[in-house]
Amino acid sequence: MLYVRHTVGSRLFFETNEYQIKPVDNEWEISFSADKESANNLLQFHDELNIFHVEGEHQKTWYYSSEGIVHFDKGNNTISIFADHKTVYPV
Repeated sequence: MLYVRHTVGSRLFFETNEYQIKPVDNEWEISFSADKESANNLLQFHDELNIFHVEGEHQKTWYYSSEGIVHFDKGNNTISIFADHKTVYPV
């Protein structure tokens, strides 16, 4: 499961089982589908996002983009967040 939350107050922007996380150089590209309205809302807070990837019952990975790089592909309705920090920890 993938969760995208606001760093202040932990407001939930997205929760999805349909996503991709792929390494790109020294970063990770995290992408998922979103409608235009939800994407525009997320883009307003692009530099204030925490991304949590929960794998099974015993591991959580936290991703963070210190540069706030987030793109919305209007043609494919896909958000891509480029994270440069990753921390894995047990739950």
